[in-house]
Amino acid sequence: MGGNKMKIGMMCLWNAANGPSIHAELVGRAWVKLGHQLRVFSAIKHPDARPTSQEDEDFVIRHFGVDKVVPVTRATSFDPSPLLDKEYDVFVAQNVERMPAGRLLEVFPEIKERAVTVQVVHEGKAPEDPLYYEFDWDAIVCFDQRYKDYLVQHFPAERIRMIPYPCHPLKLGDKREARQKLGLPLDDKVVFSFGFRPADIMAVLPALEDVAEEYPLRYVIVANPGSDVSELREAKEKHGFIDLEVRPLPLDELYTYLHASDALLIHRESSQKYKAVVSSSVCQVLGAGCPVLFHESNFVELHGDEIVKYGDSDDMKARLIDLFQGKFDLSRVEAFLGDHNAERVAESFVHLFEELMGARQRPARQRPARQRPEG
Repeated sequence: MGGNKMKIGMMCLWNAANGPSIHAELVGRAWVKLGHQLRVFSAIKHPDARPTSQEDEDFVIRHFGVDKVVPVTRATSFDPSPLLDKEYDVFVAQNVERMPAGRLLEVFPEIKERAVTVQVVHEGKAPEDPLYYEFDWDAIVCFDQRYKDYLVQHFPAERIRMIPYPCHPLKLGDKREARQKLGLPLDDKVVFSFGFRPADIMAVLPALEDVAEEYPLRYVIVANPGSDVSELREAKEKHGFIDLEVRPLPLDELYTYLHASDALLIHRESSQKYKAVVSSSVCQVLGAGCPVLFHESNFVELHGDEIVKYGDSDDMKARLIDLFQGKFDLSRVEAFLGDHNAERVAESFVHLFEELMGARQRPARQRPARQRPEG
């Protein structure tokens, strides 16, 4: 794309296994690829910052700490100097409910003097922290109408914009090569799950036990070290088809597992607490081209046939067997990524930034024009 290259500052979690961090990384790295200058202001310590072993880029500054996010998020340490000393034309804050709002508010007037300000909303409902509503953002970005429905009750509707959650671009791999790299059997059917919710994985084991009676099956699980994996360890002893690793999973390694697999299995019940939710995992992994088999829930209610949804256990087994038999249309994934890939979403943000910067500069340009007749 053309236009001027921007200096963007973004306060967010980074290289952490959670949704806001995945969004920040996908769009942030796309900005860098598009030639913009990025500065990330992130946490030294945070309850949501589950490890990924992903190495920080040179543009990441870690300058605050958070110990608790319930009932509200407050800083246990906070150095404001990076926010005040570094150059940026745009300031983006991701998931403000989980950022140290009190300390950020103290320096927010100075941030607004130098930059246009944009909040990216990950909160699934209106936050209870009163400080959340004290920020005077130039624009508030949400992912879809479900978020906007509650935001308009608290913020001016004209400031709220919808930009979809970004997806990792298409990056296909060779199944045989990936399996050799991971030491997986070349001829077995491989189902993969990852993350930090072992209870979700336990829920699918009875159905997979049935599938394993019909097919040579490996169920490969990589659990985040922050998880309680005691049940999974017991299940591994009971079920011979389970491979279990407990370790962080950097993005490149995650894609190797996806390339090696016949299906990625994600079992999540609908969120009862939040109406507005997305599956950041789906957006992170679709680009691998591995079929995503996801339990029917509000996490994927806006997804279509780029993923495979299932209802009960019998439905899951039937759809998994379909995938084993090659009944999956990759072109549906490619079409979806055409509209949602990270670079396109990053460009949508840049168009918004340009609009906001233009609106800020316009009054200054118009003032001399109105004064000319007096001279």
